[in-house]
Amino acid sequence: MAPKVIGIGWDVGGWLGSNHGVAICEWDSTKQTIEWKGAPTEISIPNSGRLSLQQLISSVDDTLDSDDDRRMIIGVDAPLGYPKAFKQLINGEINPVDKPEKEIQNPLAYRYTDRAIYEMLGKKPLSAVFDRIGNNTTVAMSHAKLWEKRDGFKIYPMEKQGKEDKKIIIEVYPALLKASKKSEAHTNIRQYLPTNIKPGTDAYDACICALYAIAFGVNDSPLPNLAHPPTHEKETVKEEGWIYYFEKG
Repeated sequence: MAPKVIGIGWDVGGWLGSNHGVAICEWDSTKQTIEWKGAPTEISIPNSGRLSLQQLISSVDDTLDSDDDRRMIIGVDAPLGYPKAFKQLINGEINPVDKPEKEIQNPLAYRYTDRAIYEMLGKKPLSAVFDRIGNNTTVAMSHAKLWEKRDGFKIYPMEKQGKEDKKIIIEVYPALLKASKKSEAHTNIRQYLPTNIKPGTDAYDACICALYAIAFGVNDSPLPNLAHPPTHEKETVKEEGWIYYFEKG
């Protein structure tokens, strides 16, 4: 494992507005510390354009290059995929869906990973199909694909994973670590967050995203282990995506 790993947190907003939270931290295995880079912030997508990876990074730390050869993980708070049944529906395939007992059981609206989190932790992720987060989803997916093509990133678990992969994008879920949108993160995570960031802000959630990224990219960090997709649902999550969350909840 490389001595230093960069964790970038992106709390995704919509196409309009200045509600994209961005934060960056670094794990130094020599010092065994998580160090915050620059100042977490909130930005918007450039007018008549898209957000390059370098623009995202420079909004927090203009000394860090997107071509940095250290391992770089981006934790994204927005769906990076749609439900398999929904994609079949809009592609004109016959896929009968019966009225579910609970909304979370509707395969047109929720992915396997959403249902797994609901069953394990009692939290229902927003639906990219039914909820307003569909706006954020299109932002996240289009930019992730752009950075995949231009900057050599892989979107996990959709792409084939390799031990030597250094540029990785994962989907995360900061709300799992808070009692409410405006509350602070749980105590066991709060101690690793910067002290000058206000709870309830997009920048605060971006910091949590960055910690998820560090937990994914570092084996010996003090953060809890992340839950990875079960092997028996490998093909499903490869198509729909997976929310990486702390196993301890």
